[in-house]
Amino acid sequence: MLFYKAFSYIENKKKMADKFKNKINTRKNIFLKTLIIFTILFFIAVFLSCGCSSKTDIKTIVKNKLTSEDDMEKTVSIVEDFFNYLKSEDYQKAYELLSVKDKERHDFAAFQEELKNVTTIIKVETNWVEVKNNIANVGIDLIDIYDNEEKVYKDLIVSLVKEEDGSWGINFWN
Repeated sequence: MLFYKAFSYIENKKKMADKFKNKINTRKNIFLKTLIIFTILFFIAVFLSCGCSSKTDIKTIVKNKLTSEDDMEKTVSIVEDFFNYLKSEDYQKAYELLSVKDKERHDFAAFQEELKNVTTIIKVETNWVEVKNNIANVGIDLIDIYDNEEKVYKDLIVSLVKEEDGSWGINFWN
């Protein structure tokens, strides 16, 4: 009889353990199903909210990329023209490439005064260009002659600003 009670006790414990396992498994299954449903709903919501704007974003990105490359070419050209005018001592044309703000603050005579002690420019090499919104920076190396010696100035930065009319001007006086 003692054996039967012990066996019965063990059987009851096994049944209770099985019920407990089934309850846990049922809760796990419900939790996993709920998690999967919410995950699917989340991805659907993200996909639908991004679906329409992604076409606009791609169009904007392509437009900005092309505009940026066009601006990069323009700014490099302006910097090269500026230094070519300085090399040929055509200061009036170099002055015309300055930003509107610089030309409002300083007249041509002030520009000439700034350049009276400039050494002879031999060569200007463009290394890089960066355009962000209405500001551009062009990195150059400049070679000049002073006291019959060539000197190299590396990584000079020429800053430009985009004017209201879309043209670019050099920030000469920062």
